[in-house]
Amino acid sequence: QGWNGSKAVVSTQSTGASLGCSPDYMLTIWDWRREKIILRSKAHGQDVFRVTFSTEIEGQLTTGGLGHIKFWKMAATFTGLKLQGELGKFGRTAISDVEGYVELPDGKVLSGSEWGNMLLWDGDLIKCELSQHDNKTCHKGQLQEIFLDEGELITAGADGTVKIWDFETIDGADVMEEDAHFPMEPMSDIYVGEGVNIVSMCKTVSESNSDTNSMWLAQDASGGIWKLDISVSLTKKAPELIQSYHAGRIAGVAPCPYTHMSASIGSDGTVRVVDYLTKRTLVTKKYKAGGSCILWPGRSVDSKMGMLICGFADGVVRVVGLDVAEQESNEDFKVVLQHALKPHKGEVTAMIIDDDGRNLVTGSADDSTLFFFDISANYTPIGFIRLEAPVTCMAWSSNSKRVLVGLKTGVVLEVQCPDLGSVDSSVTYEIPAEGLVNRYEFKSIKYKIAKAAHEQIKMNLESEQHKRLEKIKTDLGEEAYMEEKKVIDEENAKAEEPVFEPPAVANQILKIYPLGDKFYLSMDGTDAGALYECTFNDPLADMPTPTPIRGQWVRLAGEPLRLIDLDTDTTVHEIAIMQDNSNVMLGMGDGTVRIHKKIESDLLEIGPSYTLPAHSEDIVGGITSSFDTRFLISGGNDGNLFVYKVNHAGVELSLPSPAENLLKQRGKEDAFSAPADDIDDLKAYSIEEAKQKREHEKMLKTAEDKKVKVRKTVATLRSKFKKLKVKNKDLPAHLGLSASDFEMDPDMCTNIAKEVSDMKDLLRRQLAWNSEKHRLQLSKLRRRFKDVVATERIVLHAVESDNRVGTFRCAKPSEAMQKALDDFKRTLAGDMTEPGSRGADNRRVSNVRQGIGFLRKATELDVHGAPTGSKGGKKLKDAKANKSLAKAEERKARRLQREQAWKNLYARKPSENYEDPQMLEAIEDAKNNMGDFNLKTATNYKVPEAQRQGATFKRAQLLELRRMIYSTKMSFNERLLALRDRKQKMIGEAEQWNKRLDEIQANLAAEQILAKPAVPKLLDDEIPERKMEYTPESLRKFKEEYDEAQKRGADDGGGFGGFGGFGGDAPPDAAAAKPAAGGLGLAAVAGLLSKPPAPAASSSAGTQDLGLKDDSPDAEQVEVLVSSLETQSDSFKELIMLHEQECLIKQMNEAYTEFDAELLKLRSEKIELDVQLKNGDLRLILLFEELLLLKEFEKRENFLQDCLSSKLSDRDEMSDKIEELEEKLAGKKMCMEEMQDNEKRLYESFTDQLGENNKFADFLTKVFKKKIKRVKKSAEVEGDSDESDSDDDYDSSSEEEDEDDEVEHLDLNVCPPGCSNELYDATIVMREKKLDLEEAIQEEKKMIDTLKKEVDALVKKNKVINHGVKGAKSDLEAFQLEKQKKMNELDMIVTLNLDQIQHMSNGVLPSDLSQCLVFHSGGVNHLSSRIKELQQEKAHQIRKFKELKKSHIQLIKGKKGMQEKLVALEEKCHNMMLLKFGREVDLNKLEHISTNRIGEELKETIAKKDVKYSRKLNEWEVQISQAKQRLLTATRDHTSRLDTLNEITKDKQDLESVLDGKQKNLGGEYSGQRKADLKERQRLLQLVQLQAQEIDALKDEIGILSRKDGHILPPTQTAVPPLPPIGGRG
Repeated sequence: QGWNGSKAVVSTQSTGASLGCSPDYMLTIWDWRREKIILRSKAHGQDVFRVTFSTEIEGQLTTGGLGHIKFWKMAATFTGLKLQGELGKFGRTAISDVEGYVELPDGKVLSGSEWGNMLLWDGDLIKCELSQHDNKTCHKGQLQEIFLDEGELITAGADGTVKIWDFETIDGADVMEEDAHFPMEPMSDIYVGEGVNIVSMCKTVSESNSDTNSMWLAQDASGGIWKLDISVSLTKKAPELIQSYHAGRIAGVAPCPYTHMSASIGSDGTVRVVDYLTKRTLVTKKYKAGGSCILWPGRSVDSKMGMLICGFADGVVRVVGLDVAEQESNEDFKVVLQHALKPHKGEVTAMIIDDDGRNLVTGSADDSTLFFFDISANYTPIGFIRLEAPVTCMAWSSNSKRVLVGLKTGVVLEVQCPDLGSVDSSVTYEIPAEGLVNRYEFKSIKYKIAKAAHEQIKMNLESEQHKRLEKIKTDLGEEAYMEEKKVIDEENAKAEEPVFEPPAVANQILKIYPLGDKFYLSMDGTDAGALYECTFNDPLADMPTPTPIRGQWVRLAGEPLRLIDLDTDTTVHEIAIMQDNSNVMLGMGDGTVRIHKKIESDLLEIGPSYTLPAHSEDIVGGITSSFDTRFLISGGNDGNLFVYKVNHAGVELSLPSPAENLLKQRGKEDAFSAPADDIDDLKAYSIEEAKQKREHEKMLKTAEDKKVKVRKTVATLRSKFKKLKVKNKDLPAHLGLSASDFEMDPDMCTNIAKEVSDMKDLLRRQLAWNSEKHRLQLSKLRRRFKDVVATERIVLHAVESDNRVGTFRCAKPSEAMQKALDDFKRTLAGDMTEPGSRGADNRRVSNVRQGIGFLRKATELDVHGAPTGSKGGKKLKDAKANKSLAKAEERKARRLQREQAWKNLYARKPSENYEDPQMLEAIEDAKNNMGDFNLKTATNYKVPEAQRQGATFKRAQLLELRRMIYSTKMSFNERLLALRDRKQKMIGEAEQWNKRLDEIQANLAAEQILAKPAVPKLLDDEIPERKMEYTPESLRKFKEEYDEAQKRGADDGGGFGGFGGFGGDAPPDAAAAKPAAGGLGLAAVAGLLSKPPAPAASSSAGTQDLGLKDDSPDAEQVEVLVSSLETQSDSFKELIMLHEQECLIKQMNEAYTEFDAELLKLRSEKIELDVQLKNGDLRLILLFEELLLLKEFEKRENFLQDCLSSKLSDRDEMSDKIEELEEKLAGKKMCMEEMQDNEKRLYESFTDQLGENNKFADFLTKVFKKKIKRVKKSAEVEGDSDESDSDDDYDSSSEEEDEDDEVEHLDLNVCPPGCSNELYDATIVMREKKLDLEEAIQEEKKMIDTLKKEVDALVKKNKVINHGVKGAKSDLEAFQLEKQKKMNELDMIVTLNLDQIQHMSNGVLPSDLSQCLVFHSGGVNHLSSRIKELQQEKAHQIRKFKELKKSHIQLIKGKKGMQEKLVALEEKCHNMMLLKFGREVDLNKLEHISTNRIGEELKETIAKKDVKYSRKLNEWEVQISQAKQRLLTATRDHTSRLDTLNEITKDKQDLESVLDGKQKNLGGEYSGQRKADLKERQRLLQLVQLQAQEIDALKDEIGILSRKDGHILPPTQTAVPPLPPIGGRG
């Protein structure tokens, strides 16, 4: 549904194809057995004539149509069955409509063309064009049908010829590339007839059992069906016309008034008379113009009723008679032309004859005229009336003297028919319309009736609603009434009110049917589907306008009296009543015929209808009944003529005698007169035009006669005036008249002179205006077409050959083009630095990678560059110390080496997700460069970022390519122009050489003169720029030539030259023959004239020699007079001139040859450039198509790119935040590790401070580990401080339960008796430091936890952002793939040589190259070699894998062995420590016990410098002893002070315990003093620790010496490390 039409072809199996017509042209493949659509695709954008399946190749179709042929394949793809079409490319062949074609068994297609040749298609390209020999076409005109039948090809064309061709010759046809025509001759041909246009053929079914059947049926587009015998035998039958019909629409039907025959006329120009009882065509007559209407008059016009009146589209009305045909004719009758009239310039729309048969009226829509003829006076024209609008229909009113005329504007005119004698047609046939025309304008009422019906329905609805509301009000009350009313009002408000308006443009009248004083109209447009009763005498014309009534149609003046509704919207084109007035017949616009029962009445009253679906949805062009109402005849625009039999109830059908017998009887009694002259010229004058032409010629003749008469009178007067002047001259002076006396008006000459002067001025101004106008036009044309051209078309010709080469005509690049290219370069430069651009992202990634690499290098430098001890230090002088230090250093170096090795090993240990960067880089390189060539048409193809292009980049490519093409052309043009300049220079030199040769050859004898080369000249196409140049001399010369040509044309040959010698031009041979009369040739004269003057003595002799002959006796005398010296001199000069002549000729030939060689070289380069530029133009077209496509995607791509850029910027910002927080977190962790290290060192210091075998170790440890509640420090307030001493906030709680019974009774806040106060105070200080460190560590942990939470939250957000980035990238990739698919649909032309095509099928180039791939030859070779490389790499990787697997097994075994060995070594080390030390000890601490290297190095330095500083050494020894003495004194003093301090401290504690209960807030006053005491105590504790360490060292040495013999080392001077400050920093 929805198609305007369709053509269907069903295959031999279960698949069919249907083809839709305009506007969709949809090709649909059906499974017609299951009534299901398989595939659907748009066939083409223009008319498609035909679709067929291939009989040999399954799934292959072909369609042909307007200017195209298309080849289809039903291909199975991974997404299902697809219908793929390839449009045929005509190439060098002209594009043609394809109506006939045939699929050959091997897949090739043979199609026809508009000019009659056959085209052989191989794939979507033309293999060759088939024609006849001598460049004759196969058919003259369109080739309509091609069939393949029993090994023969049958073609039929619009020329009416059927030809048979040899199939094998066509199938094997092949041509060279230079000429695509393949000549051949048909095996046989059949000429059907003149004017035959075969559009379709089909083979008949054989009646016998014979295998061969050569009978075919052919359809003729001119209206016929032929039976053809296309066999090649000599006994074949002649073509037989078995059926004829109208080739176009039937414009009119007319029944015979006395027998069962009907006449019809068609748009094809044929008039046919048929006997519908016997179903035979009696006669057919064809005319040039198409028919429009036909009448078959009755007895009032022709008593024998054998005459037809036909109207045609060219305005001609023909009156023909039916007469008996001759015996040899195939038809029963013949048409005899009686009258040929042309009343109109255009189509005759309607014709009518009055009841009396006296007047014929014709009307035309083209010239809007109504023409009247008097039939009784042998169709004499009466005249015509010009109407206001085109005529559509006519009918006689009840008064046969008036004609009702329907116009296209909806107006009905009642025109009085004039009499022949009442109209003056001597000058014109036009009759004034005043007083003859009565006018009625149709006013549409259908919309009013529809509006009234709608209002009535609305009133009924309102009445029902009102009744319902009243009932609700009565039954349910006021509230329910209001609610229901509200609902009803809302429903009424929502209901849409239709619009009823009259048509904006009046509808045309299709048909008029008069009845009494009324007439009935059928209208077009919105008023269709009804008959309107109208009248000219409206009773409401003089009455006031009535008041409109709602719901009723109130007729106004001028409107139709009533409407006869036909219950349809279809137009009524024909109205007729049967002869017995029983039925009304209506011809509808949808092709149906409706028959209504007519009710007996003075008005047109019709009853129920009966519909006949006669014509195929087209207009019924004519409808009538037979003379006895037994048959109904209808003709339509579909070209069909239907005859229906009418069965009258109770009446038997009695047929009259056959029509041909009546006409034969009539033919014997009376025959028509001789045929009249026909009007065959379609442009012939109409009756009025012929009348006006005759009148105009008559006026011209009268005017010319009057002019001749006036000229004769003027000549007579002039002759008399001359005689009077002669007589006046003979008279005496006093009697004669002067010249002024002859002037009748003295001012006349002055006025004439003034008029002439004014006319000259006016002409001069007009010429000046025209001159300026032409100058401006020339300048505009020059600017538009000349100035924009950079180089004109210049053709440079060779001198000695026919070679030539031309420039490239190219236009200058516009400023807009250069500006656009510069803008793109600036934009590209800006994008490279824009942060959000792709390039910026790449640079950022690159910078990050470089930064990572730098950090790695720095880390390695830090690790490897760190000092690894004093291995390279100085060697001590003491052997024992050196040995001890060497061992210690060796142990330390081995330990550091092991630590560094472990550190390096663990540093190289990869993580679980680690991937080798080199492997990743190799994989990426393999993906990009190892031959993974993905097709751009693949579904999984991803467009690389480097290949993604936008509209801006494509526009820049387009502009750059145009610039390159321009540069290439201009470069070649400059070289050619330089060669032209060289030619001009060469021509100038050649002219000089030629002039010199003329001088030389003038002095040489004729036999010594050599043929000199001709001097070339620049042709017009070599200097086209001079065409626009002109000078006053050239204009003057042109004027002289023009005047001379005009004079020769006026003189018709000029002068008396034809009589010989009286001014005519002499023959060209005469001038050449004159010098020979004197006995001297042209060369001799030239030689004599060019000789230098001789001496006076010999001049006379030389002069006399001119008149002497060689054989005269005086010649010998002259020769004797010439001396021998002069003879030798002349001989020498002659030799010089001969040599110079040869050199000049050789020089000219060499110059010409060299120039021709340069031109030939330039021509070869031009051919190569032509190919390159043609490829460039094709590339330019492709770039332009891509640009148009990219513009469509540009907006969407920018949107997706902006989304991705914003998400990438968000991700970068989030990554920066995470990195910043991770750096802070790493810093906090390092700080916490430092504080933990400080805490550990504090514990070590506390342990060292306690020493060994300290009986208060447990007590002091509990004091050190005791946890106390401490008040946080707050900001100080002026004058007050809420801080309290730490000792005041001690809590009784402790970290652990006391386990020792001896310590349970001791107070942890008081130093126990026997314990050193200094040690107790130092423990308290260390505890404070420990608590500070713990608080700081807790704060750091809190901050670390906060930072971790922030990092986790940001990581989650970053995951969401990364997901969004992936989505945006996937959207962009999907968009790029979609854009790439659209780009793939563009055709790209690649020029290939045949040797580049490697895809062969059995050594032959396949016919279908659609599945081939264009690939670079280097890539193919690389892929071929890559196969072997991959095989080798695969084998290498297998070997490597096996080796690594073996190595892995060995490493696993080695690991197990090393683990066992490590366990054994650990056990051994444990046993050795127990054996040597009695317990496990820290080896790092043992290193500190060994020799102090710093002291030993200092001693060694002192020893080395002892010789040099011997004197100073003694002084330093004295100073050292003094310093030691002072140290001892200070130590003793400090010891005493410590004792005093201890006592004071005890007293202080006692006082403080007393004061705590009384005045707790006064503790702050002594805080400063307590801190000072703590510092002093700390110093003293350090001294005590030093002494304790010395004691411990002595004890260790004593213990070592007591266990075994050995070397006693000096005591180690170990410095006590200073206690770290609170907080772990600094």
